[in-house]
Amino acid sequence: MQQRQGAVRCYWALLAPQYTSAPGTHPSSSSSSQAAAAPAHQSLELQFVSLDPVLSAHLARQGAQMVNRDVMQFIHPVEREQARGDLYNAIQSDDLQGSVTRLRFARVSRIKALLGCPPQDNPVPNEDLLAVCEDDDYVIIDLVLNWAADGLLLAFFHAIKDKDSVANNDPGRRQEGWSNYCGSETMLPEHTQAVQSSISAALTLPPRTRHPPTRIFQLYSSSASQYPQQLLLTWPPPRPPNSTGMFDGLYDADEYADLMRHVDMDPSQLAAKPGEVRTNCTTRFGAEHSIRTEGVYRHVTSVFIPYGGVIFACFQTTKVYDLPTINSTAVTTQQQPTSAAPPSASSEPWPTSPVVPGGPGGGVQGRGGEWPQRGTGGPGSDYEYAQPHYPQDAYRPHSGYAGYDQAQQPFHARLASSENTPTPPRGAPGGVPGVPGAGGGGGVGVVVGVGGGGGGGSTRPLVRPPGDVEKCRGCGTRESPEWRKGENGVKDLCNACGLKLARAVAKREGRQKPRKKDKV
Repeated sequence: MQQRQGAVRCYWALLAPQYTSAPGTHPSSSSSSQAAAAPAHQSLELQFVSLDPVLSAHLARQGAQMVNRDVMQFIHPVEREQARGDLYNAIQSDDLQGSVTRLRFARVSRIKALLGCPPQDNPVPNEDLLAVCEDDDYVIIDLVLNWAADGLLLAFFHAIKDKDSVANNDPGRRQEGWSNYCGSETMLPEHTQAVQSSISAALTLPPRTRHPPTRIFQLYSSSASQYPQQLLLTWPPPRPPNSTGMFDGLYDADEYADLMRHVDMDPSQLAAKPGEVRTNCTTRFGAEHSIRTEGVYRHVTSVFIPYGGVIFACFQTTKVYDLPTINSTAVTTQQQPTSAAPPSASSEPWPTSPVVPGGPGGGVQGRGGEWPQRGTGGPGSDYEYAQPHYPQDAYRPHSGYAGYDQAQQPFHARLASSENTPTPPRGAPGGVPGVPGAGGGGGVGVVVGVGGGGGGGSTRPLVRPPGDVEKCRGCGTRESPEWRKGENGVKDLCNACGLKLARAVAKREGRQKPRKKDKV
């Protein structure tokens, strides 16, 4: 059943970032001093590639006209340039964490008018929307962005004000509309085909290498009547079914889909605290996987977003090592770092030689003290499934809406994963974590949740250093979830460098506990 306009609080879309020439310059004018002087973010456009089928239906004839339009066109003029800068900074991060930017965005009726809808075909919005909108034209939203594939962003547009603070935050009353438990209905085949066609028309595939793509985007049906979940869409195009090709730059779509099916996405892990509001579009379940197919060892990070009748999945390969030979069994097992700090550019690197578990009993320990689950493929399976972290307390990005109206400034925060080592799940073995058999490397998961809808969240955004400190003394980064004191007593170390220093000091002073060794 189609959700009616006025009852839908959140829409999704796929966007493609584009960079135009600076105002007054020609795109081919590489020597123009005016172009060189203009800040890079001023040329950013976020073009709509594909629309949520519900949004497309609500826009009616104007839905097709919105494709290829710039998101900036629909942001309130007063906030447009600041939002452009915030969004530019957000998409410069080469990871899956994502960001949330609060701003005033055009209402559906306003969008239709901007796209040429005649007044007689653009009915007056419902009276009950007046309390949750700024005015007749704009509504305050959280714009949630994260990378889905190369050149492709996944975006959610979530209105932050409640109509009924009780009903809108009760999962049992989601069907009443305007719920923070936002989500789409299960997509029909024609909708899936339209999304696939739109992506193919908008993006140019890069030249292939012998390795699988670095980023992969998938969409699944999460209908209760379908288990395991059905793969609806995958991008870039995968290797055709039953193909025997290898080293062709393609990938097995089912291999990635199988990674998702072994990640626990139980929403009860994410119970909101008093005063917090949780939204589906800002809640992410993440994992890390070690795969050794396609003739390479790959370390893959993933983010999964359950969204009503569908699940969005974004995969990114962060480490790749060529295997010596495809059938090699003479391999060495190495232990991955077990630091509780999250992976980052400034944390300990992965081993410089590939981690390639081989014979019976081989394997590695998961990162962060996790308990990796064995793949169900039996002996010789080529990848290891990851179990997500249990949720941790963290940051509230925004409390209420009053401050927004006074400052008239967009709110912006990065989605960031929790850092603390989780409590082991029930039934997990004590002592040494389980060692996988002849499969891939160990996995570790994270749960990311950011509150929307005017309430709090459960992540910590990246913030600038306090006082006169400009950047981290250790690695030079200018943003971190937390700033820590160095040995000079000044908070001039980012979180990762601060943790490194603490471990180094503990080791130097003999306070570090010996690590337990894996059983082989």
